[in-house]
Amino acid sequence: MASARVNFSVGLFMTAGLGLATLAIIWLGMTSFLRKGELYVTYFDESVQGLNVDSPVKYRGVPVGRVQAIRIAPDYHLIEVVIQVDDDHAGDEKRFAGSVAAISNVGITGAMFVEIDKRTPLDGPTPALDFTPEHPVIASKPSDIRKLFREINDIAAQIKAIDFRGISDQAKNAFSSLDNAVAQARIGDISADIRTLLASINAAASPQRLQSMARNVDGSIEASRRLMDKAAEELTRMDAVLAQFQAMLDANRPHVDTTMGALAGAALKTDAFMTQSQATMLQMQATIRDLEDRLSATAENLEQTSGNLNSLITSVKDQPAQLLFGEPKAPRATEE
Repeated sequence: MASARVNFSVGLFMTAGLGLATLAIIWLGMTSFLRKGELYVTYFDESVQGLNVDSPVKYRGVPVGRVQAIRIAPDYHLIEVVIQVDDDHAGDEKRFAGSVAAISNVGITGAMFVEIDKRTPLDGPTPALDFTPEHPVIASKPSDIRKLFREINDIAAQIKAIDFRGISDQAKNAFSSLDNAVAQARIGDISADIRTLLASINAAASPQRLQSMARNVDGSIEASRRLMDKAAEELTRMDAVLAQFQAMLDANRPHVDTTMGALAGAALKTDAFMTQSQATMLQMQATIRDLEDRLSATAENLEQTSGNLNSLITSVKDQPAQLLFGEPKAPRATEE
């Protein structure tokens, strides 16, 4: 009797558990099925490995939906990701204007999600579409991992473009030229010359010569000191003379002022005289120039009169009757 009751309890417990599990599965499926929201689509020009259906969709870190479908785009080049946005701003189609979607990873698990953020000038280009999407499009940008690999590829290409062989050859040529320059510089000869110069300096800087130079310097300093003392005495004497001259000048100040006034008046008069003399000279120059013009005209008239007189004398000499009758004598008739 007790065993039948235990069996019944176990069977009832198992039946209830199976019923609850069935209800939970149905509820979870219905939750996904009954989920409401708006559908958007975005296209990625890269691999979406790690991104699955029901992967989260976040807007600047805030969950706003789920990935509903992942498939190849109609151009068979891009990857089409349909996302369902179920945030509280449904109905506002412009809330993702100026935004871009990118694939981001969740830690080190390899799981990926779609991150939506505002576009910045550093974002890459958005893939161009040559077909008409079924849902509103959210622009996309390359993921950080792809940008990293792209930059690594660019750096590798730049490194490959460097001509290491040419640089190595240039370095070898430079070292060879340096070796030749060092060899041609005759370092040994220069070192010998430097040693000879140092020996000459040591010989010139012997203690006896330095003492002699010191004595000469002391003598020069003593002579300079005596010269300075003598110059100071001369300056003192000159100061006394200047003081006497100043005293004399102060004592004769009225006479000096009168003399200076007279000299100033004489200078003014001289200036006026010079001005008047200059005007007189200018007037004389004008008169002389006019006289020269008149003499020139008189000389020309005299020359012309002399010419006329010579012509008259020649006419009288050749035909004297012309002087009395005013006309030349008629020519005599010729007999035949």
